[in-house]
Amino acid sequence: MPINHRAEAERLLASADTSIAAALEATLPLADQQHAAVLTGIITNRALGHAMLAQGATAAADAAAYRHTNHSLRFALIRHVAEGLALSEGDEAHQHARGLAQYLDNVGLNIDREVDDYIDGLGWGDPRDAWLSPTARKDKWAAEMRSPWDTDSSDSAETPN
Repeated sequence: MPINHRAEAERLLASADTSIAAALEATLPLADQQHAAVLTGIITNRALGHAMLAQGATAAADAAAYRHTNHSLRFALIRHVAEGLALSEGDEAHQHARGLAQYLDNVGLNIDREVDDYIDGLGWGDPRDAWLSPTARKDKWAAEMRSPWDTDSSDSAETPN
């Protein structure tokens, strides 16, 4: 069980109060007063050590909370951009997701690799295609689906002999 440094610091400071009272007690022999004064210094130093550890534990807990918040916000951005790119049906919605990714790039928060990993992990197809606008994606897929034996109207015209 971890030590509660704050409680230990408070307990030691209460002990130091008792020790300092003994050190100031004029009815005690001088040796006992000196012993109480030294003991007060030792207890006070230990209390200060625990107080600093308690402060550090609070700072560490705050840092962990900030790290968790940053991680959560980063994941939310990755998910938002990935879903905006891969699932948008219109070019305008797609451009908003792409614009957010580009803005994050400009401020040093590049998430492109994580966006690609997210899209790939969900099996939404080739992540590179998600970066294409829906119109460009449809044109690409249509070209890929076209059979080499398909001919367009200009090729189908018969040439006279």
